Amino acid sequence: MRGLLRQSLVSSLTILLLLVLGAVASSGDRQPAFKACVRTCISKDCAPDAPPLPIILRALWWTCESNCDYKCQRQITAQGQGVVHQYHGKWPFLRILGVQEPASVILSLLNGAMHVRSWKLVRRGIHPRHPMRQWLSVFVVIGTWSWLCSAIFHTRDFPITEKLDYFSAGFNVIYIFFLGITRMLRLSTWKQTRVVAVCCAIPYALHVAYLSLVRFDYGYNMMANAIVGLLSNFIWFVVSYQAFRSGQPFWWKPAALMLLMDLAFSLEAFDFPPFLDALDAHALWHAATIPIITQWYDYLIKDAKWDLHLEQQRKD
Repeated sequence: MRGLLRQSLVSSLTILLLLVLGAVASSGDRQPAFKACVRTCISKDCAPDAPPLPIILRALWWTCESNCDYKCQRQITAQGQGVVHQYHGKWPFLRILGVQEPASVILSLLNGAMHVRSWKLVRRGIHPRHPMRQWLSVFVVIGTWSWLCSAIFHTRDFPITEKLDYFSAGFNVIYIFFLGITRMLRLSTWKQTRVVAVCCAIPYALHVAYLSLVRFDYGYNMMANAIVGLLSNFIWFVVSYQAFRSGQPFWWKPAALMLLMDLAFSLEAFDFPPFLDALDAHALWHAATIPIITQWYDYLIKDAKWDLHLEQQRKD
């Protein structure tokens, strides 16, 4: 138990450090060749007598100027002899039907589907009088919403879709922390839980307000989520220890799942050009979280049943 805890904490701290050191600015949109390409394309394709964009592009709010930007990204990349630059903070993905990052969209939707399919499992698998039934039902809604926002953002990157993605992801992260506190302290009523809920809601609201009203700082946002994730690790390690003390056969699972989440998140720190113009580290992170989501629900449902089992033993 101590070895797993130590290994998980070291892994979490290492990942946090890598995320801090790994932030670099994109270089592609600063290239003179790219700027010249965009100017030439706009003068030609955006002329009054130029044909309109295909309807599928216009339906996803592509403009002549943004389309030229995309075309020049692809053109410069093809001429780069293996050197791939980022443009506006993103890799030059191959667009499909107007979708900017098709792989990340599909994987985001699959993550959301894992939450949706868990609704019936939670409602049927946890006794109505167990408090985790209520909190997991809320988690289904939050998880589905956050991954839907992710899919929308990867479909088209606008300031509003970016904020939806970042803020919903942050809410998802802090709710996992809230779930851990609720489970660790065995809070069973709203009266007991509301203090924890308020303590989570206030910093989240301040976080969103700062990013919305003061400065949208990518490094700060990633750091804030990583710190909350690290705190969640500690809480869920304590839950694992409590489960171990109670004789639960699957006590190790929360700590193992948090470690797997850390490893999946670490892909963000080791970004690389997209394989087949579609799969980058961010997309692989989304792929890695799909089975982890199902295992979280599996554990928490079994954990609630174990609670009732222990309660019945005490009565007998």
